[in-house]
Amino acid sequence: MEASPLSPVELQASLTGLDLNLLLTLNVLLEIRNVTATAECVGVTQSAVSHRLARLRDFFDDPLLVSAGEELVLTPKAEALQTPLRLALRELRDAVLPVAEFDPAQAERTFVIASADLAEVSLVPPLLEHLSRLAPRVSIRMKGRGFVDGEALSGGKADFAVAPGEGSVPGVSLQETRGIRQRMLVADGFSVMARRGHPRLRGRLTIKRYLAESHVLVAPQGAPGGLVDAVLARNGARRHIAAQVASFLSAPFLIAGTDYLLTCPTSLAMATSAPLDLQVFKPPIELPTTKIFLFWHDRMHHDPGHRWFRDELLRLVGSPR
Repeated sequence: MEASPLSPVELQASLTGLDLNLLLTLNVLLEIRNVTATAECVGVTQSAVSHRLARLRDFFDDPLLVSAGEELVLTPKAEALQTPLRLALRELRDAVLPVAEFDPAQAERTFVIASADLAEVSLVPPLLEHLSRLAPRVSIRMKGRGFVDGEALSGGKADFAVAPGEGSVPGVSLQETRGIRQRMLVADGFSVMARRGHPRLRGRLTIKRYLAESHVLVAPQGAPGGLVDAVLARNGARRHIAAQVASFLSAPFLIAGTDYLLTCPTSLAMATSAPLDLQVFKPPIELPTTKIFLFWHDRMHHDPGHRWFRDELLRLVGSPR
């Protein structure tokens, strides 16, 4: 049966009378087994080492090292201490010294990104290609919109969140969560997509033709209408929504197999138009851009691997592709 872990107070009480210098000196003494040589190694006087050894003997109630002719030998208690003490000091060193720099070429690590499914289409493919060249053993795991919140980041359920800025999409307010940092990834505009060979689309897409066609609406929150319909309504216009879907992933496939139009973020159009042989048009109405941000928590801000990943992601999204 394993012993219960000591509380911080119990741990302090059990080690009263010891300090780090005593344990470091003991570690060297048990290895070298010579007071003079230990003093030179530790950088103190021989009398200081002798004084420390006396304190250690009192604490452990054991002589630890005893004379045997011209050398010192370890008592059974000292032999039992030697390996655990060395390992404990090594773990303490690793815990308090600066973390080694992240080597992407050798690192094995998984980064968790929370986002709507739009990022899985527009961001993940170029990110995977980028990682395959620079960090072949680094992987990503995507989590859905339900993890785009400050608690997921602060609690370690996600390393990053990719989401619009505050107020752009209902339910996104990471800026209000304590300890959240952010950097803008991209300002995403809107494009209109249609299948190539659409019988009524030639050249520039006019507002008259746009309103005459049927449309697919992506509504992740499930509510009817959206930003495009609000802009049209302010101008006294209305479009026909033939289908409303919850996922950005399915919408381009619906367009590829019908004569419907899809007004969507430009990043989605860039990612899907070529594979699905879709035409891309400039919207015939003025639509605002949406600022998309990368969010992370303070607890991971100084982690070398985390810093490397977010710098590469920001660089990748900011470069033409």
